[in-house]
Amino acid sequence: MREANTVVPQVTFYTKAGCHLCDDAREMLDDIAALTPYDLTEIDIRSSDELFALYRYRIPVILMDRSVVAEGRIAYRDLADAFHV
Repeated sequence: MREANTVVPQVTFYTKAGCHLCDDAREMLDDIAALTPYDLTEIDIRSSDELFALYRYRIPVILMDRSVVAEGRIAYRDLADAFHV
């Protein structure tokens, strides 16, 4: 059980449809969600020209509390380490 004063990480996941690395990263995020709570915002980079230009060659990109914790070809262990699980 979580204590009332525990802060839940804010996770932002930059992705786009048809990206197999993004699909793999989403599955990893789902697996981690079973181990520890976090709030997820999933953003399709095609929703804005600015996001597309910024993340086009980097997706998937995962930020935790506004800091990049993983991008591109993501290893589960690296992502799990970022979540401390």
